[in-house]
Amino acid sequence: MFVTERDFWVGTYGPGIYRMRRGADGVLGAPELAVEATRASYLAEHPDAPILYAVGEEPEGSLLTFAVERGGRLRPLDSRPVPADPCHLAVRPDGGTLLAACYTAGAVAAQALDGDGGFVGDPTILSGSGSGPNAERQEGPHAHCTLWAPDGTALSTDLGADLIRAYRLEGDTPRQVAEIPVPAGYGPRHLALHPSGHLYLITELEPRLLVLTPGDSYADLTVTGESAALADTSATGGEKLGAAIKIGDGGGFVYTSVRGADAVTAHRVLDGGAALEPVADVDCGGHWPRDLHVDGPWLHVANERSEDVTSFRLDARTGVPAQNGQPVSVPTPVCLIAARD
Repeated sequence: MFVTERDFWVGTYGPGIYRMRRGADGVLGAPELAVEATRASYLAEHPDAPILYAVGEEPEGSLLTFAVERGGRLRPLDSRPVPADPCHLAVRPDGGTLLAACYTAGAVAAQALDGDGGFVGDPTILSGSGSGPNAERQEGPHAHCTLWAPDGTALSTDLGADLIRAYRLEGDTPRQVAEIPVPAGYGPRHLALHPSGHLYLITELEPRLLVLTPGDSYADLTVTGESAALADTSATGGEKLGAAIKIGDGGGFVYTSVRGADAVTAHRVLDGGAALEPVADVDCGGHWPRDLHVDGPWLHVANERSEDVTSFRLDARTGVPAQNGQPVSVPTPVCLIAARD
């Protein structure tokens, strides 16, 4: 059981990046504006240096760096232009490269970093191509997520082309080495790595979960399992869009959010990580849930359209979340990450 307090960074479509504190009872405190930044939606911390990265999710996209200062303030350091609407970030575990998925442009930006976490030169842009059967959402490539696999392979989802793209580094420059297809029209969104080595993918346009198993490397992935992103699949009508996927502590459960249904779902991990089974849906406590953050025995949910963050207590046996305290108002929250202690 966690008994200490912990701080979180909140990326938003609002006036900037916020800092929130979770008390020892799991209840979230009021947010404090750490820095003003336009549409600083998705965030990532450097693994060693006191640096926070953010995307500027705008038509003229940008990567941003901030120094983390005492008292929870952020000081702007540097920026780089990237293609339109970057929406996700991932830092290589050794701190050498920052990847950003640029949604509207359908491209991945790879930014080299120095030993202190600063930008080196300009980003390398890796353009995507392709389309899918959903004419409204899949008219072209739409990069949505980036992830570094344990063997150093970089992965990116392409919602528009129904693909996962795999890259390998040549020096500091990634080169595409594979494309892994997913079912047509599903719209791959976010990836999560399970301790077993399996990858889990939540798809947006069809709210489903896919299990991907690596072969000789993470550039050689095969879809080996599929299940629903919601436990209750009987409801009809209305838009239901998969959003986030996170692994519970210990790897026994997985958590997802689905917009439209306004639900957070607990999934049981089976067969050593090879399969997922939805257990229960719970109300997200707001409207239009985006990111999730597993925080030991707690789960926090960023509800974009109701403009609040909700905290839940996770049942240790069943994995099912139960709301813990009242939602806390935050302007258009879309990303939650833990601040380094």
